Amino acid sequence: MRVKEAAQPDIGRRILRSASLTLVLLFVLGVAFTMWMEDGFIYFPARGGVGPSPGEEVDLTASDGVRIHGWYVPHPQAKVALLYLHGNAGHIEDRRSFIGDLRDLPANVLALDYRGYGKSEGRPSEDGLYRDVRAAYDWLARRHDPARIVVLGKSLGAAPACELATQVPLGGLVVQSAFTSIADMSRRVLPFFPARWFLRHKYDNLSKVPRIACPKLFIHGREDEMIPFEMAERMHAAAAEPKRAAWFDRGDHNGLIDGNGKAYFDALRRFLDDVAR
Repeated sequence: MRVKEAAQPDIGRRILRSASLTLVLLFVLGVAFTMWMEDGFIYFPARGGVGPSPGEEVDLTASDGVRIHGWYVPHPQAKVALLYLHGNAGHIEDRRSFIGDLRDLPANVLALDYRGYGKSEGRPSEDGLYRDVRAAYDWLARRHDPARIVVLGKSLGAAPACELATQVPLGGLVVQSAFTSIADMSRRVLPFFPARWFLRHKYDNLSKVPRIACPKLFIHGREDEMIPFEMAERMHAAAAEPKRAAWFDRGDHNGLIDGNGKAYFDALRRFLDDVAR
């Protein structure tokens, strides 16, 4: 009887030790998986299949030497230049029709493919996207008054747009369907694992909008299934004046324009007209 009483605590300690080691192993595997798959969760680039520009081909060199490709599509009556930064998937060919719609606002449009996308060299990264967008801005600023340059960043593209707006003079910033930060998105995707502690990418838009002085337009749909509407509300609330919002009841993340075509472009046109005054 005494032997059994002595063995029971020993068995309990072994079970506890085994469970603790299992939890540690699972945690380490979770960290490794998060770090290994991080880029794959954020970037979905497409290579090839980019046709000729509807305007001019633009070849840029980022500050670290990576060559970046874009299209410049001017309009003869434009009073503003619009730097368009697309989302995390595909390339500019997928946005050909939309780029034409932006030109018709009217605006002189520079559409950029980040490194690793379309015809651009390299692999995408947070620092890399910031460099790519700065090279595009510098190209535009040599041709247009910075007070007449507006940056439109959609989804992932809103992150380098916000970063750029903290660094250079702009006529305006359009933040469309944007997340607050990658850390906040990780909590949405992996609610039971503290992935935010191990992420290399930050893309912390929420911390930047209070420091952006130019006029800002926030666009988001209440039916967005990828980036929740409450993130847009938090961004708008945190942003410095001047600011305005265009919230839409219809349209998901990639269908916002399809569900609100005229109202969407009317809101964008009014914003650009104010910048052009």
